[in-house]
Amino acid sequence: MASDIAIFGAGGFGRETAFMIRQINDVKPVWNLVGFYDDALPIGSEVAGLKILGGLTKLNAASEKISLVVAVADPLARKRIVHGITNDNIDFPVLTHPHNFLGDDTTNQFGRGCIIAAGNILTINIHLEEFVIINLACTIGHDVTIGSFSTVMPGSNISGNVSIGESTLIGSGACVLQNVTIGNNCKIGAGAVVIKGSREGVTLVGVPATERL
Repeated sequence: MASDIAIFGAGGFGRETAFMIRQINDVKPVWNLVGFYDDALPIGSEVAGLKILGGLTKLNAASEKISLVVAVADPLARKRIVHGITNDNIDFPVLTHPHNFLGDDTTNQFGRGCIIAAGNILTINIHLEEFVIINLACTIGHDVTIGSFSTVMPGSNISGNVSIGESTLIGSGACVLQNVTIGNNCKIGAGAVVIKGSREGVTLVGVPATERL
């Protein structure tokens, strides 16, 4: 029997996640998608054919158990939403597209609430902490750790022995070369090539990537 699931965030990535859930169900009927939660939209309105069920207050008042995927790409916004959810009836499954190579299931670990979109290639000894988003068509090499609430945008490549801190955004098409450590709350610009580590809270852009003032 399919389990009820809702999506928090009815923006572009939320709609992509709804489509992803339908694709999962095409392979095996896992989920019954009941609608979106979104504080910016009126209850009862529709997005992509799905109802807006309410916002954070309505979600925290839900009396029945439900799975929730927080499909908000911005790391800090996603963190605020998750920290605002106090309802013990809510659980946060790992959502993975069926068209992925997820690597070694004996060494790779994905924390609750992670979303791994289509076309990704992962290898071995990879640890995604909680609520990490890996968007479309990325590669992640061996011995990589990605901290909670971080987002890897489409087409990014992360080499082996890389550590990425919490709430960090890696822009589309960026490359992080081997043996690099990136701090918490960083932003890596689209197309940047990161060849050395960074401290916390910096923005890195360019080839090779340098700190932007």
